[in-house]
Amino acid sequence: MKIYQAELFAHLSCELGESAFWWPERESWCWVDILDYTIYIMDKAGRQQQFHIGEHVSTIVPVAGSNELLLGLKGRVASFSPERGLGETMALLDGRNNMRCNDGKCDPAGRLWIGTMQMPVAAGSGSLYCVEHTLPPVVKLPVVTIPNGLVWHGDKMYFNDTLTHSVQEFSYDVHTGAIAFTRVAVHIPKELGLPDGMTIDRDGMLWVAHWGGQGVYCWNPLTGELLAKVEVPAPHVSSCIFGGADMQEMLITTAQEHMIDAQLDQFPLSGSVFHVKLPVKGLPVNHFKY
Repeated sequence: MKIYQAELFAHLSCELGESAFWWPERESWCWVDILDYTIYIMDKAGRQQQFHIGEHVSTIVPVAGSNELLLGLKGRVASFSPERGLGETMALLDGRNNMRCNDGKCDPAGRLWIGTMQMPVAAGSGSLYCVEHTLPPVVKLPVVTIPNGLVWHGDKMYFNDTLTHSVQEFSYDVHTGAIAFTRVAVHIPKELGLPDGMTIDRDGMLWVAHWGGQGVYCWNPLTGELLAKVEVPAPHVSSCIFGGADMQEMLITTAQEHMIDAQLDQFPLSGSVFHVKLPVKGLPVNHFKY
């Protein structure tokens, strides 16, 4: 197994850093702190902006043909731009007070796939939705707990329901958005933590942020083999994404959520954002298409 070392990118104290994202139109790295209701944007010159949204913000995806983003919020999806701030709601998902959005990404056809979860966590209380153009959201998976990951490769979609300790594989039809569960592609041993956010490289290998696993782990979804690890000096690693001019850089978010003082003393960089240069290339981000 190959070992890589992540370096500190931004020293923060995010309660729940998430949704690492490379915004190619602005050549900027983005991420959120879900529980602090905050979006961070840092350009290639190191200039950092912060935007307080006023509600849980968990997902960032770019919109095709614009300089805007879509955000996954408490129970809805809304537009956003750094210049104009929070815009209109474009999709309502789950309006119950104890629910919020979690991870989400766009597929190769420009549909937004986004999950919801209960606060506090309750088994099977969330759903995975698909938002296509301006049509009403469609429930794709009605019973999930902590929806995470979401990447596509050819006719396959990979998805993490975190507490299952596994990466699930689905057949995927790019033309219709239809999915069907096919198998468990990767079993995550308990000693390596829980699968959280996920990205994919050009060879189809999965890079999974392991909550409680102190790193990003690279798995071969065809064989289930562990290939590499990016070591991170924080236990709760929450998301990862390829980006940069050559798509060989990776941004990694972490969290302080549920950590006690003794753990924070041991891992003082928890909640910070990390960066590593890798010898493989990632895939460009998919944009939402109205």
